Amino acid sequence: MEPMAGKRLLKTKATRGGPRMAKQTTLGAQIDAYYSALDELAKQYAAHEGAVSVAFQTLLAETARRHHWTLIPQLSAKGIRPDGTLKDPMGLVRGHWEAKDTDDHLDAEICKKIQKGYETLEPWPLEWIETPGVPLSYRVEKMKLSKDKTTLVVNPSLTLAGIPPETREYRLGNRSALEWVIDQYQVSEDKRSGIKSDPNREDDEQYIVRLVGQVVRVSVETVKIVKGLPDAFA
Repeated sequence: MEPMAGKRLLKTKATRGGPRMAKQTTLGAQIDAYYSALDELAKQYAAHEGAVSVAFQTLLAETARRHHWTLIPQLSAKGIRPDGTLKDPMGLVRGHWEAKDTDDHLDAEICKKIQKGYETLEPWPLEWIETPGVPLSYRVEKMKLSKDKTTLVVNPSLTLAGIPPETREYRLGNRSALEWVIDQYQVSEDKRSGIKSDPNREDDEQYIVRLVGQVVRVSVETVKIVKGLPDAFA
């Protein structure tokens, strides 16, 4: 019987493991495809989050597969729904992805996620050291971490001690999560506009101090989980 007109016969070469599979696209090629997609969107003046996030989602999903991870879009957990969640074959969360465009204030957006996710978390039991003769206050102007990173000066009246070493191992980019919080949660003023930013809450004076303890707990527990994984998943 002859093949139908216009139909192409597909042949596969049998191998010991079955039909030969197509060669996996290199990571470099995937990155090039991502930037090509961005260029095409830019030509159409489409730089908003909804447009560019699709291109990055494709790149992230392909990269995750190389580690045998799965990218799950819009997975809700404890009231938070990031744009993407990365899970390994054991079902453990290995990371989250949140899409933002160039007009978004990234630090402010990250702060919102942290505040929402840590509100009900029990803080790590840090030691509170009050300065004799100084009225206790929870107000933060600019916190300072000690050189050995085991104590944190909240303000002249209060110091938090007993920060576990694992806290230094849980990192957001090139710094620990705690260092990120210290940098973001401080009183500052924009020199150009004169607008003052104050993270302190009048209706919840202990908010920042409590957040520090919560970030320490997340750091310690996350590092503990990662260290307990088999070498193949670490």
